[in-house]
Amino acid sequence: MTQQIWLNLLDNAIKFSDSGGKIDITLTNTKEEICFLIRDNGPGMDEHTKKHLFDKFYQGDTSHSQSGNGLGLALVKRIVELCDGRIYAESEKGKGSTFIVRLLA
Repeated sequence: MTQQIWLNLLDNAIKFSDSGGKIDITLTNTKEEICFLIRDNGPGMDEHTKKHLFDKFYQGDTSHSQSGNGLGLALVKRIVELCDGRIYAESEKGKGSTFIVRLLA
């Protein structure tokens, strides 16, 4: 089930990064939690997009709408929540995005 989380987040990072862009993946494991970060150097998101990012059918960047239906991140969030975890994004327009997934160990 968690495979869907990683596939979707990696697919989005690739989709929203320019050719030759950089994607960093970090995994940390403590006694309490597993933390997965995926950071891209894509176009980033404005506040409105971040606010609705995990809403069903929402697509902040419609230039990629042919390669998705706006359900991916909503599904990812639901899977993370079913695993008693949290997901959130940090992003700034023009400075890329970072998705953070925290799961109980």
